[in-house]
Amino acid sequence: MTVAIHPRILLAVSTSRYSEHLVSLAMVEAERLGSGVSIDVLYILEEEELQQVSSRVGDQGFLGLSTTADVMSALGAEHHRMALLRIDEVKTAAAPRGFEVKVTEVKGRFVESVLKAAADVAYEIILITRADRPFVSRILFGSEADRVARMVKKEGLGHVIIDD
Repeated sequence: MTVAIHPRILLAVSTSRYSEHLVSLAMVEAERLGSGVSIDVLYILEEEELQQVSSRVGDQGFLGLSTTADVMSALGAEHHRMALLRIDEVKTAAAPRGFEVKVTEVKGRFVESVLKAAADVAYEIILITRADRPFVSRILFGSEADRVARMVKKEGLGHVIIDD
């Protein structure tokens, strides 16, 4: 008996990575792979990242503790809202095309979360986007998206497409 293997796509979004273009790219790749494609959306809540931003604002800002906390709470809520909006866009775009969408929400770091998901499931394609940082910063300090791509390739876990 032959078991049909349906291609799977991992679409990683997070509280700081939720490119609008990534949704259309996911649909293009899913259509290219054909029928029976499953899209797994991994939503990573990067609490540590928000804490680091909060401490930098607190250390360097002149807002005061209570105002800084309010600003950081609003920032976290806005990132969360935008990521959920992208997830809804994936579901809306996938439904008429017959693509199954499964959403998994985890708390953690972006690189480790994507690598764990890729190690757990055989993905044909892994779609990620870069954090919104200047090019020079990525050159000097590296890019988590590039780190994911290198590790996925090294471990043979699929093909990564990075949306800039």
